[in-house]
Amino acid sequence: MTPRIPTRTGDRERSHDAVRTRLEETTMRLERAESQLRDVTDRLERTESKLQLLERTLHAVARQSNVSIGGPCDRCERSCLLIADGMMQCPSCGFRRSI
Repeated sequence: MTPRIPTRTGDRERSHDAVRTRLEETTMRLERAESQLRDVTDRLERTESKLQLLERTLHAVARQSNVSIGGPCDRCERSCLLIADGMMQCPSCGFRRSI
């Protein structure tokens, strides 16, 4: 059996202080991360609301202009196809095809 070596009181206090400091630093990092997450969540919700608003507006403008909005362009995938007068056209790359 190994003899027990007494620990100095100062060492124990320094150890507790180091643990407390690490805990406080971790708590501060966690609070910052939570705050950033709340900010990003708020921005995402605002962006989603704006996107819905723009989609409704775009569909209304297209309907009044006798244009339909199709799926994404197969060629560039940067825009949806506009369908009018028997033609599908991509406003981004100019791709055109008859229906």
